[in-house]
Parts: sequence; structure tokens; C-alpha cells
Amino acid sequence: MSKKFWVVFQSVFFALIGMILLYLSFRKTDFASIATILKSGNYWVMVPVFMVSLMVYLSRIKRWQLLYESIGTKAPLNYLFASLATGYLVNFAVPRLGEISRALILKKWLNYPVNTSLSTIVFERITDVLCLIIILTLAFTLEFVYQGSILHHFTEGVQLFTWGKFGILVVLLLVIWVLYKWLKHKKDGFSEWLNQFIQTTFTLLHMKKKGWFLFHTLVIWIGFYFMTYTWFFMFEESKDLGFYKAFLVLVLGLVPRSLPIQAGSAGAYHFVVSQALLLLGVSLAVGNALAIVIHGFQTIITLLFGGAAYLWLLLQKNASNDSTPESLSNPA
Repeated sequence: MSKKFWVVFQSVFFALIGMILLYLSFRKTDFASIATILKSGNYWVMVPVFMVSLMVYLSRIKRWQLLYESIGTKAPLNYLFASLATGYLVNFAVPRLGEISRALILKKWLNYPVNTSLSTIVFERITDVLCLIIILTLAFTLEFVYQGSILHHFTEGVQLFTWGKFGILVVLLLVIWVLYKWLKHKKDGFSEWLNQFIQTTFTLLHMKKKGWFLFHTLVIWIGFYFMTYTWFFMFEESKDLGFYKAFLVLVLGLVPRSLPIQAGSAGAYHFVVSQALLLLGVSLAVGNALAIVIHGFQTIITLLFGGAAYLWLLLQKNASNDSTPESLSNPA
């Protein structure tokens, strides 16, 4: 069967999963009560959440810029932001396609080689998967030490997810290593393209500013945590949950967020977060309201930044056509 068929099949399959989980999340919920709860919310918490979201975006861009610097390219922040935000927008509609679109955008506007950009994006992904595995392992360790019971309700799913991510990461690294050895001396076009991609990936391991790369990675993940914790102050029933319970909700919310489900894992995220909050003593109605607010706000950010970035790129199109690739890839 064609590759296009499998892409469509995967999209439809995960969309159905999302819709089923969305139904399971709200089937026992009185929507009138959710509307009442939403009206009672403290919407001032949106301000710090928005500021943290900006901080996370900035650290993602700075971290990506460090990767380009490691291979001798001075990438401009404005184009990196536009590429990143547009990629998130594409992922919102077609999961996993956003990473490719980021590389294609930089190829079109800055004439960066696609394989070079993909190497930096793959390196980012590997870093984040490692961080995710560490966080999930830490969560289970803390639950074991403090004899917690929340994660036990999701043990099979989270462990399967964790081992699955770890297995994919190991296989990916092995494939990269085997391809590197196999293609090292081949001279055909595709082999050279792929070999350059792999060589760039290995070059990134020797970056000079590892400390700054780690710093921005920590900022990103700490930002994710505070974006979850701050939302607890939205409603009276959830404002006293505390730091540790926010960590558990973050951990459980990361699992559906990592699945290739359209619209930011709509349905899966609502189901897992509302069930986690229910186990933490929050009513199902408030849990669903929180899931709606958290997911909805992130959706607005994705659409707002992505739409603005795409429009900005369109406005820059004429200017980029009049500029040489050298002047764009090495701005003052």
C-alpha cells in the first residue's frame, strides 16, 4: 500500500481515538455545570501562563539557534520563531508533519539545506524524549517512595508509553549509526544527502555551548510544569492541590500530548487530565473544566502564534526573493 494511504489511515485512526476519549470524558458531565464553573474562574491566571508560554517559546528558539551555531550557521531568531510556530500549527492539523514543515520553511526562506535542519530537529526531539523518560521515571520513583496511588491507576498505559518511547529512541539511534557506517563511502545523491544528515547529527553532540543548551532545556520543562501548576488557581476547588500534585498532572498530561492525535491531542488529553484530577479529589466537572481551559488556551496560543508567523512569512516572501541566500543565512 502507498505511503499516502498509511498517512491518511494514521490520521483517521488517531482522530477516532481522540473523539472516543472526548466522549468518555464528557459523557457523565452536565455541560450547564461546566459552563457555570467556567464563569466562576479566575481568568487573571492567564497572564502568568501567557508569560511562561512566551518564555518557553523563546527558550525553544534559543536552543534551536545553539544547534545551528554548532554547525557554523548563524540562524536569525525571527525566522526560527516563524518556522517553529508554523510547524506547531501544521502539527495541530497533521501530527508529525510540523517537523518536516519547519525544515522546508527554512529551506524556502533562508536556503538552509533540508537535511541540516532536520538533523537539528531530530536532535531536539531526542533530547526531549530523554527528558520525558527521566520525568516519567522520577514520577514513578516518587510515587513508590511516598507510597502514592495516583499513577498506579495509569501504570500499564504510562509504562507502555515510557518503554515504547525508550525503544523507539534506541532503534532510532541504532538506525542512524548503521546508516552512517553503511553510507559513509557511497556517492549517489540520496546517500550523500542522508550521510550529510547523519554527520550533522553527530556534529551536534560536540557543541561548545552544552551548558546553555541544557539551561534552555531546563527552562522549557520547568515552564511546562508552571504552566500546569498556575492553572490550578483558576478554580477554588483546585487551588490548594499543591506542587507535587501539579507534577503528577503534568506527567500524566504529557503522555496524551505526545500521541499523534489531531488538535493537540484533543480528547485524549481531556480524558487523562480529568481522570487524574478526579483521583486527586477534584470533582469531574471541575476536572473537565480545567482540562478544557488548559487545552483551549494552548490551542489559542498555537493558532495565534502559528497564524501570525505564517502571515509574517508571506510578507517576507518578496524581500527574501530579492536577497541572496548568503545574506539571509548570515545576518548581521
